[in-house]
Amino acid sequence: MSNTIGGWRFGPTWRWLGVAAVVQTAVLWTIIAQRQALLRDGKEIVLPVVPVDPRDLFRGDYVTLGYDLTPIKAMALDGRPSFDGLSKGAIAYVTLRQSVDDSWQVRSVSPRRPDRIDDGELVMKGRVAYHFGAAGSPDESIDVRFGIERYFVPEGTGALLETKLRDKAIKALVAVGADGAAGIKGLLIDGQRHEDPPLF
Repeated sequence: MSNTIGGWRFGPTWRWLGVAAVVQTAVLWTIIAQRQALLRDGKEIVLPVVPVDPRDLFRGDYVTLGYDLTPIKAMALDGRPSFDGLSKGAIAYVTLRQSVDDSWQVRSVSPRRPDRIDDGELVMKGRVAYHFGAAGSPDESIDVRFGIERYFVPEGTGALLETKLRDKAIKALVAVGADGAAGIKGLLIDGQRHEDPPLF
């Protein structure tokens, strides 16, 4: 069975392709809307960054950012826990505590979101990229990626930002949602905010 529109004949295959296109578009817009909601409504924190790589030749300029939050050493955490359940690829919930100087320090890490957190704390959700050392050993540590390690910038400005990063003049403006998801809102360069305008 097929339909004819304007002299063109459309069979079942074309209808399924149309449905697939609509579903893909809806999924894409859902992802965009969720990210915009995170950047708009998430709790904003400021994190010092260090550079890794300033350019992606295939996708334009970006800065790849590293953070002092990771790698995380088990011996440095409250109670000196092991990282059971936090092998490479696992989801990690990292509890951060705000210090008197407004910096953020890792307090604990868990494969499950904590039931409660104290005032002055928040939880960021990430994924374990590497797990070093034997369980319970003094050198046991994990490297966690939070999805805030890459920030795209206007084309042609990556080299300038790389220079500023070497001078430690840049911090990341990070939004953290209630579920622990994190996203970069913009950069703080020499004390001035640089943010992309919201899409809607």
